[in-house]
Amino acid sequence: MTEKKVVLIVASDLGFMCWLGLTLGAAGLDALPAKKVSDAKKLIRDFDLHVDVLVIDPKLESAEKFAESLRQAPHHAKAIALTASKVNGLATADSPFELWKTFPQKSDAKAAADWVHAVESQLTVALKTALNF
Repeated sequence: MTEKKVVLIVASDLGFMCWLGLTLGAAGLDALPAKKVSDAKKLIRDFDLHVDVLVIDPKLESAEKFAESLRQAPHHAKAIALTASKVNGLATADSPFELWKTFPQKSDAKAAADWVHAVESQLTVALKTALNF
């Protein structure tokens, strides 16, 4: 039996984590939420987790450093940045993030719906590539 792949979602927005967790669960992945980097580290440590993909809001404190540490780990987790606003300096060639999507302002419902569709399709491709399934 194949072990499910683990996606760690680190974001302060509970609604976003729920939506993404359900989306990833429907795709056959184990999605685990954490509201901040320290909570994510605790999950990894307490449950001896092998994280295959990290989905993180790069605006969170220590996000880039945490993403880089997971990428440098023996299993080389992939890191995906999803954010509600532009973050200067992080989306560069030496960024630890394989995929970068910026969420539109929440007041624009059509843009938000388009973003959700784009994330679902791009995330699916990124995960299939990263997880070889």
